[in-house]
Amino acid sequence: MFIASINGPQWFQMFDSVFQILFALVTLSITFFSYKVFHFTKERKFKYFTLSFLLMALGYLTVSFSNLLIYLGVYDGVISRLSEFNMANSFFLTFILFMLVGYMLLIIISMNLKNKRLVALLLSVILLFVVFSYQYFIKFHMISLLLLGFIALQFYDNYKQKRNINAGLVFASFYLLAFAEIFFLATPYMNSTYVLAHGLQLVGFGLLLSMLIKVLKHDGKKE
Repeated sequence: MFIASINGPQWFQMFDSVFQILFALVTLSITFFSYKVFHFTKERKFKYFTLSFLLMALGYLTVSFSNLLIYLGVYDGVISRLSEFNMANSFFLTFILFMLVGYMLLIIISMNLKNKRLVALLLSVILLFVVFSYQYFIKFHMISLLLLGFIALQFYDNYKQKRNINAGLVFASFYLLAFAEIFFLATPYMNSTYVLAHGLQLVGFGLLLSMLIKVLKHDGKKE
């Protein structure tokens, strides 16, 4: 049982693990370039951007590590099947926590939230959701759709104001990431959409990475 593809097609399980590793590498790259841009610009938003994608990278690494243990049979003969399920479930919950807190940091950036009490409240709600929620797959992707949808709308407003390619890439990235969540939610009814969701996520993260590289090259030339 690969924890990241419980609801996906059986044939996609191994590819799913490859995607999780790829997402980990891409989000780590986004983390690195976000930090470099923050180093050049000293803008607060890139500081949060760096932390947000670092958490996402840790989330994908967590899932990848658990899937690798299962695939290599590390659990076999060491712990019972029930314990294996609980272990995999714990890894998936850790993944959910990292991802949702990462998305929440993006909400803070996009909506320019400065009230620390409000931020603490939102993070507490996320934590309570992770600890006490059931049907994790569906609820996780519902919350992700909500958060990413708001982020996409905020960056769309930013694009309408600035009308430049970088703002457009950021909006397009989060639009695709939000749209991917719709395909994830459709997975229990048509599991082939699980594969499409991964494709959209990869393109979304790729657009964001290309934007950061463009910003870094531009600021590097000014130096």
